Amino acid sequence: MPQIAGKLALFKLAIVMAAGLSAAPCLAKPHPARTKPATPPGGANQVQGLTGKIGEVLFDGHWRFQVLAIDPVSTYTLTVPSSVQDYAKFHDAAELDNATHTFTPKEGYTFFAVKCHVKNGQNATQQIDGYFNDPKTALTDDKENSYPPIAYDMVSKSLWTTRELLPGSGEDLTLLFAVPTGTTPKDLVFTLKNYSDHAARNVRVSLAPKV
Repeated sequence: MPQIAGKLALFKLAIVMAAGLSAAPCLAKPHPARTKPATPPGGANQVQGLTGKIGEVLFDGHWRFQVLAIDPVSTYTLTVPSSVQDYAKFHDAAELDNATHTFTPKEGYTFFAVKCHVKNGQNATQQIDGYFNDPKTALTDDKENSYPPIAYDMVSKSLWTTRELLPGSGEDLTLLFAVPTGTTPKDLVFTLKNYSDHAARNVRVSLAPKV
């Protein structure tokens, strides 16, 4: 009998311990620390993000974009005479001499030429489309006004659209803006948009002089 009583006591103790273990709280495993994604290669002066300054290279995941310079000009002669232009974009503010390929501002307007460089950062051949699907490219001033470009000076495939650019290849282009006389430029907003699939993001570059 004592042996049976001892076995019953041990059996009851085992039941109590099992019940206690099943009631213990379940602790969640800690999440592993997150690591920052690797910085995509972009060359010197690349800035991760969609805002920057003159000379900095911005990368939106598809295109690298750099503003090289902004210059006030009294007239502007196309460096690529074959670049396709749209009369509707410039006729209110400028005249174009088709013989010399020179733009002249109309009374009350002045020109700013913004020289830029774009580079294809994708794995497929692409074109920058600056014309279709409502791009937001514009010059802004210190009074919160914005002015769209009146001309794209570049090697173009069609209206305001670059030639086909292989992965890693780039293109220089100059945007011509006609603005009211006395305007002080502030930023350039540029829409980086694929011609093939219309995927687009806007970058903003401060045009303040380098200090």
